[in-house]
This record gives sequence, C-alpha cells and structure tokens, in this order.
Amino acid sequence: MADPREQWEEQRRAERRERRRQLYRRGLRPFSVAAWNISKEHNVGSLIRTAHATAASEVILAGTRDWNVEAARTSELYTHLVHVDTESALLERVRRQGRRLVAVELDERAVSLLDAVYPEHPCFLLGAELGGVPETLLDEAELIVRIPQWGLVPSLNLAVAGSIVIYDYLAKLYHRGALDRPQGGLPEEPQ
Repeated sequence: MADPREQWEEQRRAERRERRRQLYRRGLRPFSVAAWNISKEHNVGSLIRTAHATAASEVILAGTRDWNVEAARTSELYTHLVHVDTESALLERVRRQGRRLVAVELDERAVSLLDAVYPEHPCFLLGAELGGVPETLLDEAELIVRIPQWGLVPSLNLAVAGSIVIYDYLAKLYHRGALDRPQGGLPEEPQ
C-alpha cells in the first residue's frame, strides 16, 4: 500500500507540472517547424528541442522516417508534434494552420539569411540531409532561405541550420519590437 504522504507529494508535483505546461502553451509563438523525411534521427530530436526552447506552436514531422527521442530531452512531452506522410498532407497542414511556408535550402532562388524578411506566421521547412527539400515543396514556399557559409563544407547539420534560422526570425522580431519575453521564460501566471 502506498504511503499517503508520497501520494500527496506526487499529486502536488503533477499539478505543478500541469500548471507549468499550461503557462508554456499560453506563451506559444505563431510559427511552426517542419522536417521533411530526415534521415538522421538525432537531428529531429535536436530540432524538437529547439522548437520547444523557442515556443514554436508545433513541429510537423513529414515523411516515413523515425526520430530519436533522446536528443529531444523531454521537449517532446510539451511540444505539439504532428506526423504526416506525404508532401500534400504537409502542405494541407501548413495551410490549415494559417502558416506560410519558408524553406531552408541551398537553392538558386534562396535569399541569404542576412537579408531574409520573414512572412507573418511562418512554417520553417527543413529537408532531408541527403536530397534536401523536394522541388515541389520549394515551389510552394513563399520564401527560401540559405545560410551563408565561408568554409569548404557546403552545408550545416540540419538541426543547427534549423536553430539558426529560428533564432534569426526571433531576433528580427525583437529588433522590430514585436517579440514578447525577449529574456526568455514562461508568461506571467494569471492572478
């Protein structure tokens, strides 16, 4: 039989976690992140962790690949995750959520991250390490962004690239005076 004090303490911890989860959800930002058919599972977990840290509204995992929960470090417990199988299902989800597709890709149509002007309510789409974002999805993107690089390796790790673009978006909101809680943290608890 369980100790009543232990039960009471566990109930209090669960209630506190739920209050914090609700506060976190009230502070979600109007952007999402999508990952297309990522081949390296740890990259998806790391991207989910960044999405959680930046209070993204959701992460869309598109395609048929699995992902590694270990790299997410419990972020997956609080971040809204959606899985879709096809390009058309991804586009339908993005449109239904009122998002505007922003692909992160090495493409001749891409603008430099340094010059990027992001649309309202973006969904940042990152593609597979081999093959990238499919051409049909690039054609649907309102903006294609590339991260300038000066080294010999032509691209960054997918999770790193996603993190850079998301934080660039938030920095640009901050400089426009449009970023709440620029120092981080949860929203204020209601009185």
